[in-house]
Amino acid sequence: MRLITKFYALCTLGLCGILSSAWLLASDHYYRRVVSPNFTWESDSQSPPSYDRRLVVFGDSWSDNAAAIPGSVWTNQLCSEISCELDNLAQTAKSIRGNYIGSVVDNAELSSARTLFGLYRSPVADFKHQVKKWLDDESAALLNSSEEEIQSRQNSTIFVVSFGVWDIWDLVGQDYNKAMASVDRSIDVLMGQLDVLSEGWNTNDFKVILTLTPDVTFLPAFKSTAKKHPNQQKDTVKIVQYWNDKLRAAAGQWKFGTIHLFDMNEFMVGLIRDRQLIAVGAEEEPTGKEDPRWENVNEPCVTTRRQWVTTSEQECENPEKYLFWNDMHLGSSAHRLMGQEVFHEIEEKWFSTE
Repeated sequence: MRLITKFYALCTLGLCGILSSAWLLASDHYYRRVVSPNFTWESDSQSPPSYDRRLVVFGDSWSDNAAAIPGSVWTNQLCSEISCELDNLAQTAKSIRGNYIGSVVDNAELSSARTLFGLYRSPVADFKHQVKKWLDDESAALLNSSEEEIQSRQNSTIFVVSFGVWDIWDLVGQDYNKAMASVDRSIDVLMGQLDVLSEGWNTNDFKVILTLTPDVTFLPAFKSTAKKHPNQQKDTVKIVQYWNDKLRAAAGQWKFGTIHLFDMNEFMVGLIRDRQLIAVGAEEEPTGKEDPRWENVNEPCVTTRRQWVTTSEQECENPEKYLFWNDMHLGSSAHRLMGQEVFHEIEEKWFSTE
């Protein structure tokens, strides 16, 4: 009788374990790193760069060349404009239900919504871990290099630091004052990591492209949140503005190199505003070949249908005509335009004398 009781107890525990595992796999908090088949850490290579310039990217899924959007992200486009070697450490992760997340400045700031029973934080490397990874690889790559080679490599390097989308997204719905305090800490960490990058950099030409974060209330994913909690939109807009104001002020006081601020928010909102003005007849349809002539700037090209642990995606007929690829990311046309815009902004400032 006692053996039968133990048997049932073991069966019950086993069943609980299976159900728990199934729940974890179905959970939006179970993520895996997204890596394309051809993706490698360029910094792992010991061979010297074959280009005159190098672009080192730290960031989230909006800058990740392994992000699951068709075509290239804006950092790839920028690199093609300046003819450079790309060293991209930005990261993306995907849940088994199809939801994506990107890196944040500091995983310690993530709320419980981005943890699994509080046992671990997001599996995506934050800015601090990306910096450490790159510095370790850079030290190994330069181990047997001469001072002249090191100097040449440093002088040819441009850094991109692009965070904020997922930092802000994690703060949506949180207590307003706590969210503001979290922004303060994140910006301090971001600027501190720039200091870490600049330490030992034997050049007076330390260049950084730093992006302001876009307003996440314009993202298709925010629509359902806005309908349920209208006050969250007002608070989120304020948090975005505070993030950008704080970052702009900190960048203006940084003394260890040259920072070019790219207003990603103004870029995205500008595309939406221009299309809306054309729709009401206030502006004429653009004629430039580079303009995608958007058909939709409000809804994503890809919509996801969830059925318990599985998901199915339906793609629009003309992805190039949609501003947003999915509910959290811009499409390839917008990325192409953004890369070109950044290039035009830095071209005269950094390359006119070359």
